Amino acid sequence: MDKIGLYDRFIVTWRHECIDSGKAVVTAIRAFWLVFCLIYIALEIRLARNMRLNREVITATERVSERILWLSFSLSLLSALWFKQLAFFPIAIGYLPRQLIALLVILAGLVLRFMAIKTLGKFFTTQVTIHDGHRLIKAGPYRYVRHPAYTGLLIAFAGAGLAMGDLVALALLTLVPLFAINYRITLEEKLLLGEFGSMYQDYCRQTKKLIPWLY
Repeated sequence: MDKIGLYDRFIVTWRHECIDSGKAVVTAIRAFWLVFCLIYIALEIRLARNMRLNREVITATERVSERILWLSFSLSLLSALWFKQLAFFPIAIGYLPRQLIALLVILAGLVLRFMAIKTLGKFFTTQVTIHDGHRLIKAGPYRYVRHPAYTGLLIAFAGAGLAMGDLVALALLTLVPLFAINYRITLEEKLLLGEFGSMYQDYCRQTKKLIPWLY
């Protein structure tokens, strides 16, 4: 009986230690995501400020599209966090593997985004505009899609939805930003078509908007 009692106490203690260590891992991962998101948001804000044009050259339509973009990102993130807590449709992947996959997806999206920005170089801005001496860039990721910076952003949002572990959160973080990005792309392509004419039409026929060979 004493041996059984010792064994039972060992099992109970071991289970409590496992639960405590599991909670510690979850807490550490959540802290990591918080720091990661804050750093990324800070980088995007810095990028937007550094590449921002004078307000005099920004049209009213451009201001509206910019507000729609930021508002859609904010609302989709807040809504996704809410549905994450409700967990109506949990993603059937283990917690730790899902977090690792999500991190890889997010990093892939951010790498694509910053590759696209680097490829554009001096022609990149956070506003819809045409620079003096503007050239139509078809190198790097622009060989496959016309708006790879937005593609990278959507991939990163999808990774965030995966990390949250709920299908509704995943849908919100991809579909809502996609709607705003599509509106923004419409403005950009209208401007580029007016600047480059048939050259841009040919480029549109050769490439997809956001997803190679699909869309």
